[in-house]
Amino acid sequence: MRGYVAAPLSAAFSTVTIPAGTTPLAVAVAQNGNVYVGNANSANVTVIGSTTNTVLATVPAGADPAMMAVAQNGNVYVTNQSSNNVTVIASATNTVLATVPTGGGPFALAVAPNGNVYVANSTSNNATVIDSATNTVLATVPVGAVPDAVAVAQNGNVYVANRNANTVTVIDSATNAVVTTLPSGGFPGAAAVAQNGNVYIANQTSNNVTVIDSATNTVLATVPAGSVPGVIAVAQNGSVYVTNTVSNNVTVIDSATNTVLATVPTGGGPFGVAVGTNGNVYVGNSNSNNVTVISSATNTVLATVPVGAFPFSVAVAQNGNVYVTNANSANVTEISPLTVTTSPASPLCGQPVTFSISGGTPNGTAVVNFGDASPTVTVALDATGSGQTTHTYTAGTFTATVNGNPTPVTVNPNPTTLTLSVTPNPSTCGQSVTICATPTPATATTEVPTGTVTFTLPNGHTQTVPVNASGMACFTTTALTTGTLTAVYSGDNCFTGSPASTPVTVNPNTTTLSAQPGTIRLRLTPLPQYYIPTLSATLTTTSGTPVVGQSVTFTATTLFGPVNLGTAVTDAGGTATIHNAIVPVYAIATPFYTATFAGTACYTAATARGILLFVPLPS
Repeated sequence: MRGYVAAPLSAAFSTVTIPAGTTPLAVAVAQNGNVYVGNANSANVTVIGSTTNTVLATVPAGADPAMMAVAQNGNVYVTNQSSNNVTVIASATNTVLATVPTGGGPFALAVAPNGNVYVANSTSNNATVIDSATNTVLATVPVGAVPDAVAVAQNGNVYVANRNANTVTVIDSATNAVVTTLPSGGFPGAAAVAQNGNVYIANQTSNNVTVIDSATNTVLATVPAGSVPGVIAVAQNGSVYVTNTVSNNVTVIDSATNTVLATVPTGGGPFGVAVGTNGNVYVGNSNSNNVTVISSATNTVLATVPVGAFPFSVAVAQNGNVYVTNANSANVTEISPLTVTTSPASPLCGQPVTFSISGGTPNGTAVVNFGDASPTVTVALDATGSGQTTHTYTAGTFTATVNGNPTPVTVNPNPTTLTLSVTPNPSTCGQSVTICATPTPATATTEVPTGTVTFTLPNGHTQTVPVNASGMACFTTTALTTGTLTAVYSGDNCFTGSPASTPVTVNPNTTTLSAQPGTIRLRLTPLPQYYIPTLSATLTTTSGTPVVGQSVTFTATTLFGPVNLGTAVTDAGGTATIHNAIVPVYAIATPFYTATFAGTACYTAATARGILLFVPLPS
């Protein structure tokens, strides 16, 4: 039965229980995805299809099948510890190809790049070399006392850890000759090789790890571990994971520096360990009947998944399924980390990101933490264990988790284009004009840009306006002039900034000037003098609006040229008035005067003629 299991950090994994033989211990995965489980007390091997999680076959083996390895040609090699031989199974047909004799107590084994299979015989203190092409014995190589683990480096060197001799025998797989014997810590019982060629040997009684350089076959370092280190696995990032069966934790070693990166707590009696295709590390806890899931990216615990009784070995299939042998419950637990994909692959801020989930519990649920401040959501899964949800992010890098499985999401800022509107355009000088700027995202989104827009008018005046809830920044002015209007959107944490410009035309107001009649009078005291008591002219727009604060000049034209009578500024009614303008004697016969407004950027020029009457009554 498949179901979700409660775990820390709101994490959970989908699990399946698959029947096996009695005391299943070893597990290995062939290239075709078949999973092989060695049943120590029923002398057979259970074959499971990793795509269906059903038992495909039960293949007979020798007495007490202990460990397994898969050769490059797909042959599966099973060491039979009590019958002193190896059973060879064809993974294509799940039938026995051969039974190959070995030394006493064959236990650990590994396959070299040339296809040779190296079997450590724990009671005869030697290694049997089997040709995987012919399934015949090529050689028997002497090693140390009680060889307990075998690992092969990329250069073909074979490393056999000799538990009771506290040594490591190095064999050249090209010649099957012993190259050297290196010292280790106490009771070396596990071996693994990192991507850089370093060989890691777990020493059970000295609680440390011996590091060997496979290029020079010298000891590089001795790294402290927890109590009774058991099994070693290497993650894709080069981190080395060592299970410590008594101290209930895992030591993480950096293979680049051979220093301890972290010590991660586990359940009781951690032993088997394997690294998933997604980088998660799976540790079988033999005393607490569960599996601790560790993120190799952060070396933190993602989940604790219940399994059967006394989990012993862990293996990972190509499809990401994890298989755990439960030695005391005669079954295998399959753990399925969910598969999560996001679309689009490179989302922009404000663009909905779709999380597609598969591999979950049919008709179950998945808990999605989007990795930002938003609440988690629970997604209902369909009969195939699939479901979807969407989320909108701001710009940045986030790590979403779906049932504890990390999914990185990088969201780029959404580019914008800024558009300007000027209403009305053209306008008339002094007219109220509304100016708006709208930043439009390159990709449609439900998010609305925020931030500010800074406007620069043609006259150099600037105005900064916040973007409103409708995604626009607007203001009104009566100070617009002809020229180029520019604007710059500031951007925000979701949208990029952008500039815009547009020409604007501001036309001057058309004005009309009307001049009132004037009278030339004679003043006798203190000296005889001709003057005009009052001259006035009124300046208005064509719509009749008074033009205030503008200068009007009054002149009289005579035979001897123009005579400046004076200048006045229009009042609130648009009227400019001069008083007691002196008139020279040669101008007293002038019948008209001229009122002139020179015009400004906002008002057109205007002139008017007014009547002058000569009434020389002394005053």
